[in-house]
Amino acid sequence: MDSNIKLKHKLASIANFKSEGKYLHAIQIAEQLLNEYPKSAEIHFELSELYELSGNINSTFNLLEKYLQNNPEDKNIRLFLGQYLFKHKMWDNAIKVFLQFVPEEKPISQFFLGHSYFMIKDYEMARISFLSYLSLEADRELAFESYIYLAKVEIEMKDFEQAISYAKQSELFFSSHWELHLIYANCYYHLGMDTHAVLSIEKAIKLNPNAVSLYELAGKIYLRIGEYLKAESYFKKFIDSNEEISAEVYSQLGEACKISNKLEWAQNYFELALKIDPNNKKAMLGMQNISQNNNLPMSKDA
Repeated sequence: MDSNIKLKHKLASIANFKSEGKYLHAIQIAEQLLNEYPKSAEIHFELSELYELSGNINSTFNLLEKYLQNNPEDKNIRLFLGQYLFKHKMWDNAIKVFLQFVPEEKPISQFFLGHSYFMIKDYEMARISFLSYLSLEADRELAFESYIYLAKVEIEMKDFEQAISYAKQSELFFSSHWELHLIYANCYYHLGMDTHAVLSIEKAIKLNPNAVSLYELAGKIYLRIGEYLKAESYFKKFIDSNEEISAEVYSQLGEACKISNKLEWAQNYFELALKIDPNNKKAMLGMQNISQNNNLPMSKDA
């Protein structure tokens, strides 16, 4: 049998076993092929995917690393390795791989590099990498995501005006994404632009009511502008959808209830905040105020 026909036949067998979920059978054939064709990138791709599907992550990594030691010029396999590490949240290793690229050769490497730096909270390098990607390639979807991440970087760096500037750039590509309007709401909240913050957070919630993080920020915004019932409602929605709640959220919900004269509820939330953080100043002050004014009438809703 001609070697090319034999190779195609065995690759077809691998594909059939893989589609049936019989990964060990597929791996056996792929490993045999690899012995016959040790320089084949296609077989390395196939076998690495099979290792991953079978849950053998280390074997995938070792296979690709060994191939690249012998074929350092194969940029496609190197990119594949970087994306594999990225997929499995191995950020430091992914960064090492993506740093080996000349940006102009594989512009997308800069996007993954920026994302990886963002995940390890190296915001300066994340900014540099995303800007590098944008200067090289303007793929619609990834350009949108790059500007979103740049906005997030600036939020982490407390430069909210610059974050808004990047958000507006992302809006040129995709204006109806909920996370874009969350970024606007977050920035406007920190800049004290409460009317804009309200409009943005409500738009974000309308676009994605299942995004739980929106409700915490909505609660903060409405608490600050004095709409305490709305603040209470949003904080409760956030709490009901999360297993881990910060002392800050409980203390803010307690504050909303206290001002709405729901003193028993307020006291319960302040106590929950203090269990998490005994030094939470808002909760301590709230408890003190309730104690000093315990002769106030209780709400019928409490």
